[in-house]
Amino acid sequence: MKTLFILPPQWYPMSPYLSAAQLIGQFQKNGLSAKARDLNIEFFNDILKKEKVLAAAKEAKRFYEEFAPEVQKEGYSQENFESYSRELKVKLLRFIACMEFFSQTDISAQDVANRIEDAVSVMKDPERFYDPEQLFEAKDTLIDALRIISLPFAPSRIQLDNFIANPVYSYDYEDIKLQCNDSNINMFADYFDKKIKAEDFTEYSIIGISICDLSQVIPGLTLAKYLKERTNAHITLGGNYIYKIRESLKRIPEFFDVFCDSVQIGDGEIAAVTLAETIRDNKPLDCAYSLVYKNENGEVKETETAPLLDMDAIAPPCFDGYDFSQYFSADTVMPVQLSKSCYWAKCTFCDFYTGQQCFDIKSVKHAVDEVEHLVNKYGFNHFIFVDEAVPPKYYNELALEIIRRGIKINFYSFLRLEKTFTKEILQNLYNAGARYFAWGYEAESERIMTLLNKGIDCKSRKRILQDAKEVGLWNMCTFLLGYPGETPEEAEATKSTIRNRELINSCTPSNFALKKNALLINETDDAGIKNIVDNGDFHISCNYEINGKQTKNIKKDRMSFQADFLHKTADSLWSLTFSDTDHILLYLSKYSADWVFNYKLKYKKHNFNGT
Repeated sequence: MKTLFILPPQWYPMSPYLSAAQLIGQFQKNGLSAKARDLNIEFFNDILKKEKVLAAAKEAKRFYEEFAPEVQKEGYSQENFESYSRELKVKLLRFIACMEFFSQTDISAQDVANRIEDAVSVMKDPERFYDPEQLFEAKDTLIDALRIISLPFAPSRIQLDNFIANPVYSYDYEDIKLQCNDSNINMFADYFDKKIKAEDFTEYSIIGISICDLSQVIPGLTLAKYLKERTNAHITLGGNYIYKIRESLKRIPEFFDVFCDSVQIGDGEIAAVTLAETIRDNKPLDCAYSLVYKNENGEVKETETAPLLDMDAIAPPCFDGYDFSQYFSADTVMPVQLSKSCYWAKCTFCDFYTGQQCFDIKSVKHAVDEVEHLVNKYGFNHFIFVDEAVPPKYYNELALEIIRRGIKINFYSFLRLEKTFTKEILQNLYNAGARYFAWGYEAESERIMTLLNKGIDCKSRKRILQDAKEVGLWNMCTFLLGYPGETPEEAEATKSTIRNRELINSCTPSNFALKKNALLINETDDAGIKNIVDNGDFHISCNYEINGKQTKNIKKDRMSFQADFLHKTADSLWSLTFSDTDHILLYLSKYSADWVFNYKLKYKKHNFNGT
């Protein structure tokens, strides 16, 4: 009996994702057979071809020219948009997207098509990748190509760092089901209809699909639907995002008829193994841990939660069978998980740790053994530690053990600005191979930081960043704008910190989102949040108003600031980043932080969406 783990689109195509490899390692430890398939990277390699760009441009041009006379004749207007049928709304939004491309840009579809395959090659070439002029021109070409490829399905749009779903449809179950059935509005329905052949999956008794983010909901469920219709395998869904919407799924029995046979909730290292053993031994599904399924009486049931797993009992990830040459990076950045959950886990806005067991961390010996194993087995020396946060004392011990063993690696991770990050610890981390950290700076205002309940000493933040800079580390900081109660003056103070790049090399600004699984959802009245509207069964956040200001207007404020910041720093390599974190590490492994920060691009970027 064999299990297949699939990563569906849309996810970053830069490096392999950890979950499937982690589960395969655990399966092998328990004497079970499993394999991974990264359909996300297959998708990007399949569509970023000259003929795909030309075909999409031709179809978009045909639609645009055929629909233009009707638009002119009927006089459709924005004022009347809400009164139009859903079908007409989609057509009008598609028409606008096509018009903006064909009439309001200097981008030539033919030119993009001619350059796209070379651009993909640049991303993977060990010499051309490290030339910033070639890399950023290639990236612009990829972004242009994805825009063109999306036009026949607009207003949906695929990007390197996101999938923007059709806004005419909601994230309620019925609308999700409609989209997954309609290849006229869902590019993944069109893609998987041609891609998924039953004969490719006959050897598998179980197919697990990992849905980790909102960007994977439409493509992941479309894939699940096709696999359920075309194979005899047990289709199970997992991933952190699935856990966050578990209560909605329990209320929709039909979901288990249309999309899958079961849903795994929470950590999968034990649960997935028990499901495989249950299927293998032909036992009832209630024998498996942490499973939601529909029984023979049509009732949705949830099984017993899996017991806690000692982090040192987790097998190292197995990347056997992966074709690393398919990823859009010259060198592979290997993911490693040191811990589960977050050791703080009190930030009011955050739900990253939702669905994981209580905080636990691997022993330093076990963690370094795993890194050393991956270096020796696969020959890679670039790593990301994919943790919510790692305590300073632990990280220092990890660094010293890496140095003691003489392991030559470079790595990055996400950290809290804890005052116990001394310059000595930061120097040890740099000596061990750390090249940059993504710090949660969030807001300049101490009052807002108190409301966020970050639990850090705000007065220590700049000292830590200064120390990190002095030892040679790159400082990437995340910022949160629009938190309930934030004044214009407080928002401006945060923006000023972003603009002042003396200590911060790159940043990721984002809008506050009211998440259904965050602590703040139970304190909305105290926070002044009004008129809360659920975004749908399959969405993890809500719309709301603060002092009469809607969330969409708060987002517009941030996007306007972001666009201005990007234009003013257009000759910098990574003043702002969302999806280039692996690429930054690779550049910092080859060049110094000062070199990367001070490099001035001669190539004129024309895409400023932060990807």
